[in-house]
Amino acid sequence: MANALSDYLESGLLNYLFRGYSFPKPENISIALTSGVPQDAHTGAGQLYTGVTNSLPELCSGIDYLGKPTLGAQSSGTGYSRVTLGAPSNERWSYVSDDWDTGSGVIRNSGQIIFNTALTDWGWVSGVALVDNSTIGTGNLLMWAELDNPRLIYTGDNVKFDVGTLEISFK
Repeated sequence: MANALSDYLESGLLNYLFRGYSFPKPENISIALTSGVPQDAHTGAGQLYTGVTNSLPELCSGIDYLGKPTLGAQSSGTGYSRVTLGAPSNERWSYVSDDWDTGSGVIRNSGQIIFNTALTDWGWVSGVALVDNSTIGTGNLLMWAELDNPRLIYTGDNVKFDVGTLEISFK
C-alpha cells in the first residue's frame, strides 16, 4: 500500500509533536474501499451525503427503490461494509524491519482481511482507505492508497487482502 496521510492525521500529528496539543489515538480502525482515489483533504464522510464537501469516494451500502446508490438504512443491501479491525493492536499488524536501513519501518496486516460478498455489482474499486469509524459515511480519514490492481467487483465476488499484503510505512 503506497499510502498517503490525510490532512486530518498530518495536522493532528504536527500539532501533537510540535505544539503540545492532544491528539487521541483512534479507538477503531476500519478499512474502506473506494470507487475513486481518495485525497488528503477527504473526510470519512461518504460522498452520497448531500452538502458534504471533501467526502471519501466510498462504495455505497445500498440501492434505493429507484435503483440509485444510498448509504442509508432505507435501502436494499449491496453487501458492502467497512471491515472493522477494532482498536489498534499488535495482533492485527506485524512489524517488519526489512526497510529499517532505508529510513522507515513497515507494518503489514498479520491476518487475512476479507470484505463481505458482493450482493450486487459494486463497480470499479480503485482505492483503499483507513478510517477511524466502522460506520459508512462517518469518521475521519487517516490514510489512503490507490490500489496497484484496481478492478470491477461483480455480484458474488469477494475482495480480500492476504496476510502481509496491506503494507503501511512513512516514507
